[in-house]
Amino acid sequence: MSRLMKILLVCLLVLWFGVPALAGLPGSPAPAPRWAPVPQAPGVEYAPNLATDLFRYAGRFFSYSQGRWQQGPTVNGPWTGVRRLPSSLYNIQAPYFKNPPGWAKGKKTGWKGAPMPPGQMKKLDQGGSLAPGQMKKLERGGSLPPGQMKKFE
Repeated sequence: MSRLMKILLVCLLVLWFGVPALAGLPGSPAPAPRWAPVPQAPGVEYAPNLATDLFRYAGRFFSYSQGRWQQGPTVNGPWTGVRRLPSSLYNIQAPYFKNPPGWAKGKKTGWKGAPMPPGQMKKLDQGGSLAPGQMKKLERGGSLPPGQMKKFE
């Protein structure tokens, strides 16, 4: 009789704690995404009703999780890693993420009031210049990252 009670107790515990957890398991039914536009990123939409960061752009679906971007042809995948993120997705600001990437969190304000790391300040003070790759970017009419722009302001 006590063995039957133990089995019944285990079954009740599995039902009590296991059923709510089933909603987060792969393959379990998930709510359909409700798409809303991201104003500063033309053509990009996000799903505010989901617990994950899911975006739609140019007929593809993009997911951001644990510092990595993945893309897929449908909401359900199959998902593959993204080597090069479309530039429009870099315009997505922090409010449209559940867990935003570093570039969406905001700009650095400097190091102890300085506009760049101490080593870079020393180099600039001694007559140094930008790295060759950054110089080429400027020569082609491109712009520099915010931290690099502070050097010239």
